[in-house]
Amino acid sequence: MDVSLIVALIGIMAGAAGYWIAMFWMQPILRYRSIRNRVHSDFIYYAQVVNADGLNEDMQKMYRERILANRKASTELSAAYLELPSWYTWWLEHHKFDPAKAAQHLIGYSNTREYDQAHKVQAAIRRLLGLPPET
Repeated sequence: MDVSLIVALIGIMAGAAGYWIAMFWMQPILRYRSIRNRVHSDFIYYAQVVNADGLNEDMQKMYRERILANRKASTELSAAYLELPSWYTWWLEHHKFDPAKAAQHLIGYSNTREYDQAHKVQAAIRRLLGLPPET
């Protein structure tokens, strides 16, 4: 067999393996981590609008945005978790992270209007996603 043919076959196999790893491992992991980081940034951005009663119109609008952002993040987190490779889900479970349960808590968090309850649910979501505790 010609050396250049062997090199070409090795290149094709390496390219196919790289494509497979990028498409089926790295993209789902990066998507999950992007959603996870967005949840964290939403916690910071919407921190002051847990309860919009008695607030001005802008803050009430922000409160509605918080509810929608949490619900959207919940659905995207659930979908991204299902696409993760099995070895990564094992790694998450090994570190006691549970994105599926965090997605459920995000729905509950979007409905929470009491500061104490919201703080407890947010702390649980942070723990389940491996986010740093609130400072």
